[in-house]
Order: sequence, then C-alpha cells, then structure tokens
Amino acid sequence: MTAVVGLPMRLLGWELPETVAPVAWALIIGGVWMLAAERFAESRPDSVAITWTIVIAVGLAQVLAGVFPGTSRSAAAIFIAMLLGLTRKPAAAEFVFLVGIPTMFAASGYALLETVSEGRAGDEDWTGLAVAFAAATITGFATVRWLLGYIATHRFAPFAWYRIGLGAALLLGLPAGS
Repeated sequence: MTAVVGLPMRLLGWELPETVAPVAWALIIGGVWMLAAERFAESRPDSVAITWTIVIAVGLAQVLAGVFPGTSRSAAAIFIAMLLGLTRKPAAAEFVFLVGIPTMFAASGYALLETVSEGRAGDEDWTGLAVAFAAATITGFATVRWLLGYIATHRFAPFAWYRIGLGAALLLGLPAGS
C-alpha cells in the first residue's frame, strides 16, 4: 500500500519543504494526535483483530508520514490502527513494525536503483554500507523488542509531551517572520 501510493508521489516530486516550521508543527500535531488516540483507544474493548480497513489505513498513514517531515511513521501507523480497532498497544505496534519491513526494503531498493541508474554505484562504499545495514538491523530489532515490552505496561504520553515540547521550542526559536 505504501509503495503503491508513495512511489507515484515521490516520482511526481511532491513533498513539503524541509524547513523548521512544518517539522515543528508536525511534532506538535503528532503529539496531540498521540494523546487523543491513546485515550480514545483505552475506552474501547481490547482487540487484536486486523481488518482490511486497518491494513489500508496503516499504509496511508505511512505515506502521510513519509510526505510530512517531522511525522513519525511508526506513531502515525500505530495510532491509526488503534483508532480503527486494534486497541492493544503491543499488537498494534508489532503489526506496524512488521508492515514497516517491506516499506523500508522498498525505499532502500528505490534508492539503490536510483544510485545504479545514475551511474553512481562505483562511488559508494559498499563495505561500509553492508556494515551499517547489519548494525542498523541488529539495533533495530533489539530496540523494537524492548519497545514492545515497554509499551505493554506504559503509556505513550511521555513521548507525546516530548514531541509537543520540542515542536514548541522549535517554533519559539524561529526568527520573526519565518
């Protein structure tokens, strides 16, 4: 889903500028979204049912996060899954992380094809990339495993407030008229 919608957007060159203000607003809006979605999901009965509606919405949330700098891909997808009925936080997070694997491979494959088609493959440090890939994979899996355990017993609120505070600090630090 993410590649089907995201790739045409990328090929058409549609993206927001990577300036501070949109990133700051995405941080703030994302934090508020997290607080509201978690509260709403907690008021519903526990469910681990993954429907086609959830699958499609998670894909669209990932596209949205890819287009808007400062939007957390994982958070956008986890909270849309929770709002649409996958109310157990660990189940929603696990599903989103599993769905994210093909998304990451697709994005990496696209970047690799772009590098090769532009004739820049010889300029790359392939050994360094392989080491970085292995390190990122090991670190990523360890982090996801820890996070799944953490969110089973904790709320997302501290991360949401961190996002809101960081976004506000970035907006306050902008020069007047930016």
